[in-house]
Amino acid sequence: MESTIRLVATYAPWIYAMCGLVALYHIYKVWQVRAERRQAIFSLEREKATRELSNIFVVALLLVVTMALTYFASVVLGEAITPETVSVNNRAISDIPTGRLPTPTSIPLTATATLTATLAAPTDTPTPEESPTVVVVLPTDTPPPVVSAASCPDPRALITNPANGAVLSGAISMSGTAVHEQFQFYKVEYASGAGAQEGFVYLFSGNSPVNGGLLGSFNTSSLNNGVWTLKLTVVDVTGNFPEPCYVTVTIQN
Repeated sequence: MESTIRLVATYAPWIYAMCGLVALYHIYKVWQVRAERRQAIFSLEREKATRELSNIFVVALLLVVTMALTYFASVVLGEAITPETVSVNNRAISDIPTGRLPTPTSIPLTATATLTATLAAPTDTPTPEESPTVVVVLPTDTPPPVVSAASCPDPRALITNPANGAVLSGAISMSGTAVHEQFQFYKVEYASGAGAQEGFVYLFSGNSPVNGGLLGSFNTSSLNNGVWTLKLTVVDVTGNFPEPCYVTVTIQN
């Protein structure tokens, strides 16, 4: 029963469209039958036209009932069976506050130093030999660069691999999360440059929700070397979508 309701909710726009086309056809038939009835000479012809008008009325009633049942199944029952929480990375979406996730704070790359100071506390007037001694020890190892997190404000659209700033080559398997209470499909696109916001081109898509698993695969040979932005968008049955997830990567074939 639940799978049937989800199927009706998924194809509700197509059902409405088909009902509309059938309704337009029968409106034309009404106009045609009424014209034939006015021009009819014999009573048999008028009776035939009357029967056709009755049949059209029955079809119109069936269309109204079909659209009403579709609306009830896709909206009323669809919301009733929608799970209240969807697990994302071992957490529930309902546990995550709505709105944008907090932006991770980058740690500046600053050199650390160990400062050792030996201060003399003379009891008499200090002499030049008794001046404080300051020893500065600088580290020999350079700290590793800090890679910022991906820009994924909505937990229903997450790219966990590749990571933001990753260097890619060859066949790549993209993993993450693509879920929605009224899920229809998700798609992955790419655009040139870091942090791109427009000019995206289709890469691949999926018709089933993914919760912390494989989203799809692609080969970097289809892209030129350089910096690219990957974009994950989750689309619901109404055609709307939450804020997408962006990841910046470097291609080196």
